[in-house]
Amino acid sequence: METAHLPEPAPKHLRPSRFSHLVLQTARYAEMTAWYRTVLSAKPMFENGVVCFLTYDEEHHRVMIGHNPNATPRDPKAAGVVHFAYAVDTLDDLVRNYLRLEAEGIVPAACINHGFTTSLYYRDPDDNEVELQVDNFATRDAMDAWFRTGAFDRNFVGVAFDPKRMVELHRAGVPAERILQQELYR
Repeated sequence: METAHLPEPAPKHLRPSRFSHLVLQTARYAEMTAWYRTVLSAKPMFENGVVCFLTYDEEHHRVMIGHNPNATPRDPKAAGVVHFAYAVDTLDDLVRNYLRLEAEGIVPAACINHGFTTSLYYRDPDDNEVELQVDNFATRDAMDAWFRTGAFDRNFVGVAFDPKRMVELHRAGVPAERILQQELYR
């Protein structure tokens, strides 16, 4: 098997220009819309009690939540989407979001340093997994160099960590580059 590495992107004219949005249906409309507003710092572009179009940036909507009172919980063993991820720009952003959400009573179900990203996994009211992550390398070349060491091949899942330790190290002034290295979480 070949060592993991970042492939060249598809030619610009053959790929989508961006990921636009996802759509969720729920019987727990009020809880879900409140959760996504909080977690993503999103605001409604349109809401009528049946649908809510939420955005957190200049896109018209990033998440649409539809109310279906007959929606039933998904079988956790069913095939399909496992989670969706949102990236933040810096470790400082990840720490601030962790603390903001913790103050709202929203805590991660799992925290994993994957080597190339540091990720906090949350569960929405319908038990969908939502990842908030930061890249562990400042450049694509540095990330690809890490992949080429074979570290990802040896452990593609990553290392679990305590987010309170991440906050402690951040507050102590440890450089982000060091905090984002897996060795600090062992």
